[in-house]
Amino acid sequence: IVSDLLVPKLAVVDPALCKSMPPRLTAETGIDALAHCIEGYVAMSIPYHPYYEALALYGVKLVGRSLRAAYSNGDDIDARTDMCMAAINGGIAFSKGLGLGHAIGHAIGAHYHLSHGKAVALGLLCFVRANSMACKKQFRDLAWVLGYSEDLEVALVELYNDLKVPMRLRDLGILEIDLEGIAFETSKDVANLASNPVPMSQRQILKLLKDFY
Repeated sequence: IVSDLLVPKLAVVDPALCKSMPPRLTAETGIDALAHCIEGYVAMSIPYHPYYEALALYGVKLVGRSLRAAYSNGDDIDARTDMCMAAINGGIAFSKGLGLGHAIGHAIGAHYHLSHGKAVALGLLCFVRANSMACKKQFRDLAWVLGYSEDLEVALVELYNDLKVPMRLRDLGILEIDLEGIAFETSKDVANLASNPVPMSQRQILKLLKDFY
């Protein structure tokens, strides 16, 4: 469903309203904001856009600085403020587009009725691995601001471990027999795959899903 009528005239982003969010919701929405920033940073709908890319990079830095703190102490208003700004930055940054991560997230979220954040968290790991060679320099920059690492996948795994975020499809209750169907549905998400840094066939998507099963 796409319509200008769905676009709000005003978005109220108040960190104080987030203080009552439970840790699991904090983690999942935080990872979704992170995915918007990471995928948006390298999305190919607009291959070069310094403004969006600057917002994305700073959004990743805010997540690295404050998501763990917001997860462990919901009353930490400074951490909540950082995460709200990370969400805003990501929301603007993915005007450049998203990628494979959200395509996978949409497919498994719809089929298994998973929360968007939980589904996209797994999709983000797939996105990073699939695009690691094409985005080597950009991912190195993102890894450093996220977790003072040189490897973005390693930085994500460390973050997910701290937040107790599932990193295997089987841990989300997904059946191995469904992987081919998920790969098919993912391959039909033309809008997100069009802005992925590298082209992805249904066969390549299936292999990636098996790697993370």
